[in-house]
Amino acid sequence: MKIALTGGPHSGKTTLLAELAARGFATVPEAAFSVIEELVAELGRDEARAWRLTHVPQFQERIAQRQLQLECAARQESAAAVFCDRGLVDGLAYMRLVGAPPTPFVKAAVASSRYDLIVLCEICLPFKPRIETGRTSDLRRAREIEASLVATYRELGYEPLRLPAEAPAAARADLLLDELSHHGLVARTR
Repeated sequence: MKIALTGGPHSGKTTLLAELAARGFATVPEAAFSVIEELVAELGRDEARAWRLTHVPQFQERIAQRQLQLECAARQESAAAVFCDRGLVDGLAYMRLVGAPPTPFVKAAVASSRYDLIVLCEICLPFKPRIETGRTSDLRRAREIEASLVATYRELGYEPLRLPAEAPAAARADLLLDELSHHGLVARTR
């Protein structure tokens, strides 16, 4: 079973993923982070950021390639549930949001890879932009990203399960695992 955690910036996906990993679940980190690190090593921080903004389709293609590698490796290591920090559809949603055409590779990757469940992590408030990490979104933009993600997943036949932001990571993990256990999708662990 492959489950994608999605949501706008500052929605706690990475923190939730760490909590699930601590409970023994297989996880896939956000592919964009390692791609960005590679670009910074190749081009420097400012040039890498400029390249990402002017080459959105190519940037998202690199992320999709990495995402496929990470998901494949995780599936080989675990026959049980695998939780992914974002899914391939996220890249497609970002491209649509900025008006960038998806590359044939991204289209094919999205079409060939299915998720058993999409979990929308709602944005955590108060919103902290965390500019020092290289993020550029404010709360308004984060909400636009979230809306694009939901619309794109729905267009592709998914109905995201909403995970409220009010609870800390451990409580959010409990809520998610209770829901999945209730539907017989994962065994409940604590």
